[in-house]
Amino acid sequence: MDERDRGWQQVETELARSRRLLARATRRSERRLAAVAVPGLVSASDARHRKLRGACGVSAAWTMTVLVDVILIRAHVLKDTYTGISTLTGAVAGPLLLGIHYGWAGRPSLMVRDGQHLVSARTLTGVRTLNLDGLVSVRRFETIQRTGGYVDEFHLYDRQGVRLTVTNELAINAALRRAVPSPDARPGHNGLAPVQVTRHARTALGMAPRSRLPRAMHRFWGLWMTVATMAVPALLSYVTACVLAGTDVLGRPGH
Repeated sequence: MDERDRGWQQVETELARSRRLLARATRRSERRLAAVAVPGLVSASDARHRKLRGACGVSAAWTMTVLVDVILIRAHVLKDTYTGISTLTGAVAGPLLLGIHYGWAGRPSLMVRDGQHLVSARTLTGVRTLNLDGLVSVRRFETIQRTGGYVDEFHLYDRQGVRLTVTNELAINAALRRAVPSPDARPGHNGLAPVQVTRHARTALGMAPRSRLPRAMHRFWGLWMTVATMAVPALLSYVTACVLAGTDVLGRPGH
């Protein structure tokens, strides 16, 4: 074998090695993408336990921050006006607790298992799986984003106590139309039970009766609800810190 043949053989060996490495990296990437794009199934009890742990964790951190803020003010390490730390904590903790409760989710995955139509998505406390065949209520929420766009989502709740918030997209919309019985349906031998669907949600699903309010009114109401989600916990946290620190709500030292 001359020098040229040995050179070509080495090149072919390197190419084969590179193909093996590329195939291995591709399979690894596909597994990772599948794990991100298609959440696995999680039982209702596990979802509820994770929700409870998450809510307790956020509440504990909120309470601890307020107490530390009050202690530092009482010890004159911080000025009386530093109750703003507690206020900011409340403004952050409020939306987090609401997100944990309603199950704010990422991109959902629709699937059928054992004849049941399910939707799984990652939330703030991990993956939740909701049974579309056991829906109890469907609500719609719309508001205005700071970037100029709009939020349009469904708040879902099933018989097993699982809550999930999913974006109003084509696949979800079609799945909900299949899962929600018609308004004149009644419970019968087939187990069909009425689902509480708001008029605003029925408007999105193309079902009657529909909401008579303009869409802009729903978005305006959603904007105020978003503001209240931050403002109310922030005010509660501020007042609590003022009372415990001996400072009135106007920021003046107490007596």
